[in-house]
Amino acid sequence: MIWISSRAGCIKAALLAAPSRLCRRPSCAVLDARWFSRLVQDESKDTSSLEAMTAGLPVFVGQTETSGRGLYAARFIPAGENIHTATPLVAHPTLRNLRTNCYHCLAPLRADKKSEWIRTHGGNDGGGVAGHFCGQACASSASSTYHEVETAVGDAAAPLVRRCASHSLKFPLAAARLAYAVAQGSVSPTVTDALVKVNFPPGVAPEDWLEEHAMLRVALTRGVAMAAVGAARQKNRNDDGSDGGSGNSPSSSFSLEGLDRDWYVGVLARMHLNSFRVEIPPSSVGGGQIETPDGGCGHDHGDGTASGACGHDHGHGHASSSNNSSFAETLEAAMTSAVSGTASGTALYAAPSLLNHSCCPNVEVRWLTDGRMSLTAARVILPNEPLTITYVDCDAPVTARREKLKFAYGFACTCERCLEETGEGTK
Repeated sequence: MIWISSRAGCIKAALLAAPSRLCRRPSCAVLDARWFSRLVQDESKDTSSLEAMTAGLPVFVGQTETSGRGLYAARFIPAGENIHTATPLVAHPTLRNLRTNCYHCLAPLRADKKSEWIRTHGGNDGGGVAGHFCGQACASSASSTYHEVETAVGDAAAPLVRRCASHSLKFPLAAARLAYAVAQGSVSPTVTDALVKVNFPPGVAPEDWLEEHAMLRVALTRGVAMAAVGAARQKNRNDDGSDGGSGNSPSSSFSLEGLDRDWYVGVLARMHLNSFRVEIPPSSVGGGQIETPDGGCGHDHGDGTASGACGHDHGHGHASSSNNSSFAETLEAAMTSAVSGTASGTALYAAPSLLNHSCCPNVEVRWLTDGRMSLTAARVILPNEPLTITYVDCDAPVTARREKLKFAYGFACTCERCLEETGEGTK
């Protein structure tokens, strides 16, 4: 399985499903619980959101001087145990795959199930992002979460969509979907606050981001107003019984509260460090022909994305993601990022964003057909041992792995495997 995640500065891929050099023994880097904080406070000094992110999981959030914040085993975890199945905080298909993947769950659309597809945006263009839901379940889930406001936004979203298309951007679309959900009242504006972000001085942010927020704000203003009008009309129809008493009225609670430019900058800054590029293989959706774009084969012909390295910076205290990093470093990392892609889509998760790197990972990642991420123990994981995934190709030579990690994240990998392969572990 290929998973790809995004970091300011690069977009690459990592092979995580049964890598050929997967280490099967527990790491010698198991830490004494006294050596690190079991709960890492975020900038607000509030740990409640971190506790909520890992509630019910066999893990806790810890921190070390070398690895920063990460997930650690709270108990013995046997090989093969499903540690966590994460639902995305927000997910959005790529513009290239609007006609081939479900607009909500990102799964490939099956041509033999075309009769079950439901058009998005009430059948309208939606400013250039119209697509299809794979079925009624996704259509209903989207409508109750964000799509009511998004449909009301309509063509007002076109300027932002055109900007994303011309600049090969994907994070603004995911941020817009999250904004629709906030405006619709289905999620809190602070839903991403626990994630580490690129830090900017107060009142300072990339000009491009501010322009994108201005476009989004105009679209949201129209969307909230139109959605409120639609809700009022539906309520009147329900009251006079003209809809047959179905009671399926839209939400009447719409608001722009909390969706200011600081919110947008904060969300983009977190997406640059924590977003995953989702890959749901067509074979995983079962038998049947998979829909492909008109005139195309449906294959990824390459967009500058290099297979074999993920480029996912989880921001756990390494270089540009550190809370102590300089403004120049974080600004350069954010503004030079290549945030395009041709995968199923982009998704932001809570607990998985805390996973640190190892060239000998003890956690395997795979995507389910509904966009959820499954984390499974690749081997026995001992209590207090850090949970890790790989940010780079496990099959690459140690020099290549270290170079990619240093370039993408600013840290030199000293995992057990790197130390063994370089002979540093015997010194």
